[in-house]
Amino acid sequence: MRYLLQFDRLHPDEQLTSPSGRFVLRCDSAGVAVVTDTDRDRVVWRAGAAGRLLLGHGYEVVVEAGEDYETVWRSGFAMPGARYLILTDSGELELVDGSHVRVANIRTGPIHAVPLGDAAPAAAITADAYLVRDGKIRRTVAREQDGWLRVCESWTGGGGSYALTSPLVDWLEQEGTVLTWRLHMAGGSKSKGWMLCLVDSDGKVLWHEGTQRPHEPVPLGTPYAYGGPALEAGGRLRNQSLTSPAGTHTLVHQGNGDLALYCHTEDRAVWTTGTEWVDGGWAELSEDGDLSVRNTHGARVWSSATAGSGARRLVVRDNGRAELLDMDGRSMWSTGTHTSCDGPAVDTPRGAVLRRGQTLGRHSLTSPDGSTVLGHWDERRLVLFGANHTWLWYAHLGETARPGLHLDEDGMLRVLDDESSPLGGPADELRVEEGEVILCRADGTVVWRNGEAVAEPTVVPEEPAEDFEAWMEELTGQVSYCATVVHDTTPDEALTRLGADPAGIRTGTWNDLRTQSEIDGAGVEDVRVAAFALGPHTLVVEDNGLLGIGSPALSQGTFAVSNYSSVNADTYFVVHRDGETVADHSDNGSEEPTTPEVEAAMAAMGSDDPLDAAFQDGLELLCRTAGVRPTVADVTGEARFTIIAAP
Repeated sequence: MRYLLQFDRLHPDEQLTSPSGRFVLRCDSAGVAVVTDTDRDRVVWRAGAAGRLLLGHGYEVVVEAGEDYETVWRSGFAMPGARYLILTDSGELELVDGSHVRVANIRTGPIHAVPLGDAAPAAAITADAYLVRDGKIRRTVAREQDGWLRVCESWTGGGGSYALTSPLVDWLEQEGTVLTWRLHMAGGSKSKGWMLCLVDSDGKVLWHEGTQRPHEPVPLGTPYAYGGPALEAGGRLRNQSLTSPAGTHTLVHQGNGDLALYCHTEDRAVWTTGTEWVDGGWAELSEDGDLSVRNTHGARVWSSATAGSGARRLVVRDNGRAELLDMDGRSMWSTGTHTSCDGPAVDTPRGAVLRRGQTLGRHSLTSPDGSTVLGHWDERRLVLFGANHTWLWYAHLGETARPGLHLDEDGMLRVLDDESSPLGGPADELRVEEGEVILCRADGTVVWRNGEAVAEPTVVPEEPAEDFEAWMEELTGQVSYCATVVHDTTPDEALTRLGADPAGIRTGTWNDLRTQSEIDGAGVEDVRVAAFALGPHTLVVEDNGLLGIGSPALSQGTFAVSNYSSVNADTYFVVHRDGETVADHSDNGSEEPTTPEVEAAMAAMGSDDPLDAAFQDGLELLCRTAGVRPTVADVTGEARFTIIAAP
């Protein structure tokens, strides 16, 4: 292991290792913790007693022994705020704090790392200097011993971290750029948040942390024959592939950002750009002849370095090479790493269609308009990509030696070499169209769409069930929420009763609320809350709190119902009337309906257990009890919102 967390003990079967592996901290035959130089087979440090070494109370390295965990030796090596013990490639023990910043060395004493402020070149972040943005949520970036960057967030009572690894870190260290935090759209989000970004000298964001999704449409580039053997200058591959004339080799831009050349004879990648860390983006052949891989911001992460060479065409040949050719057909660049092979021709799917007997291996299918692609995220995951890299359908291709999707001669769509049930069929072809992938028969009848069977035209479709959750899905994804309906009350009155300062109530959308909380530097304990008008009533939604559950004052002179569900599936369901709690069907609440409204809701749901109903279908119980039916339209317009500071 690389870190020993505070209060974790070094057990006899464990060891702490320096980055190179040369030095190790472990127990010797006598049970004493020692640091050993494995190159010289020599002990360079030894604890003062046998037992379990740890970073203990007082932030000091100590040794405990016995069943009572008695401290039997104190090292005197301590530093307030230390959270981890590490071992360096000099064979010395060091302490780092919760932000992974070095604070003390066992030989030289305290370490005074330099804060760089909230913007600096990535290369300036060293073992002795770190990036920091202070606030209710403190954000830092520190350099780890192996060269990775550790990104941390901490707040009162909590925090978390993750590592930026090579080769991303190497790319982040390019000249003329700085790492900093910007209010930026997170991948897939409609609101802005503080995100770690790489910014160039013009202020353009080249990269941001988290899921990479474009926030503006990405042009398709110059049209070409999808799935064919060539890409002309100006063309782009975005989750798409080129396959040699005989079908023996395929060059594919994968969803993870890698550009890879596959040999179907050997069933392996024979060349790759090594950009699988990019997450999305595209590959393009520019008008100046340069083949490049770009991330979702359009920043170049790999290049063939052929700008100005005269290259006008990228081709994939049957001999296993991908080449850039000029107008006269001369090779300007080649992958050149695969021994020439002449495997048998393969019946290859091209364009938008997979036909009976064909296999979608490393290939892609592209809708005629170029907007939708059935392509590979990586070697094992096949994804239907829509506009802006959205996932419309997904299939795991198993752990077989030849992952692929096969339309069998019997018309059934199967994962290749997989014994599980077919995905769909029978049909004559798999076709990609705008926004969908379908299985259809020769007469055009669609039998399967985006992973779901399509009912025969003679079958009467079932009446769709009433949807009580779509509106919350739109707001929070139902990961965690607190929703309260207050009868005969305005949004401003509801927010004020909840504890809001009237002067701090604003008008805007749910996404405006989330963005404003980032602008204001709200902490994790501060509650973001919006109130939507539902006719004479008000729907109050909390993004990160449960004030409605414990606020019977909301119902003063009226009636209110609250439902809360946490990320851990903890459930609260309460009914308030005239300032009093009159029903509580939370996890530890009453098993019997105690109000006429709850009884009527239970009858409509066909349930006799309110605790189970609140746990399984809390939003339906909320809506039926309150007599409202919120829609997506009700919660996507303007609301009244505020941020209520934690006490």
